[in-house]
Amino acid sequence: MPQPADNRTMSSILASAVIGVVLGLVGVLGLAGFSGQTVPTGQAVPADEAVLGGPEYGSRQ
Repeated sequence: MPQPADNRTMSSILASAVIGVVLGLVGVLGLAGFSGQTVPTGQAVPADEAVLGGPEYGSRQ
């Protein structure tokens, strides 16, 4: 039979885990919404034409 102190410890651990998960999700979703990650349509390049770096670093073309 668990003691009352054990129940308080387990509930504290569970509450901390739930709060950590919630704060983590809010942080990730907030960062994702804040950053936007939009690409200007005038400068978008198809994947087949994309190069890795400029000529001074070498490229796939």
